[in-house]
Amino acid sequence: MSSPIPTSLVPPLAPPLAPALAPPAPAAGGADGDALPLPWLQDHVLVERLLEALWSARQPATPAQFFIWSQSRLQALLPHRLLVCVGDQPPSPRLAAQLFHLKPIGALLQTQLESPDHGLWLSLIRRWGEGRRPLHIDLAREPDTALFQPLLEAGLRDLALHGVAGDGERPHSLFLLAGEGWDEEHVRRLELLTPALHAAWRRARLQSRGQALPRRAGALVTPREQQIVEGLRAGLSNEGIAIQLGISMFTVKNHVRKILRKLGANNRAQAVAIAMSRREFSEPEPPLAR
Repeated sequence: MSSPIPTSLVPPLAPPLAPALAPPAPAAGGADGDALPLPWLQDHVLVERLLEALWSARQPATPAQFFIWSQSRLQALLPHRLLVCVGDQPPSPRLAAQLFHLKPIGALLQTQLESPDHGLWLSLIRRWGEGRRPLHIDLAREPDTALFQPLLEAGLRDLALHGVAGDGERPHSLFLLAGEGWDEEHVRRLELLTPALHAAWRRARLQSRGQALPRRAGALVTPREQQIVEGLRAGLSNEGIAIQLGISMFTVKNHVRKILRKLGANNRAQAVAIAMSRREFSEPEPPLAR
């Protein structure tokens, strides 16, 4: 039978953790909506994407670079088909709008969204200004469907809106993201990313009109492939590009495959973004304020 261990060699038991020193439970979202929900603290991939988007927002210095950032870092967190940025344009007293999208949205809708004094924008600005909080609008449930009919006809079912307040009721900047499948988590992400979105867009707008970067020398793609990329940027299908260029759909399909391989892109949208970053074609000028 073994002898008992001397009490002098037994380490003392650690005192219980005092309630005041216990780590607080992760917030699950307070009544005021300011606390981050628990999934944000558990989803490490989501947190990494958020930090990457915030950090990379310092990089865009031209409209094309902002477009690339919005279609890559921002798209991963806030999936959208259309991004509209509205802000003041000193010394003009009027607001200016700039659209970023890959697929055509229709001439009527484009005209409305490019005009911050249109009734659509006046309604959205008024609704946002009431609380200056991010808005999520399900267009199918809106009573005034006529106002949003062009958006619905373009297949855009959800709107998210947030910005940076200016003097009085006039926003310093306002960002509209349109698509479908948005929920409250996306709206919360928009609220967190709006300061970065504001800073990135305003920096990109500092480039003077008419100073687009020249096409890069020694381009990877051929002149014919540049035409294909222009078609992709315009949102045309393979059939649309084939009709426009007077070639077969099979030829277009082969060109697209070569372009993806040359640019190291995984899809058509990424190919357009990479081509713009490499200056494979001239950057589009931002629209004039109306």
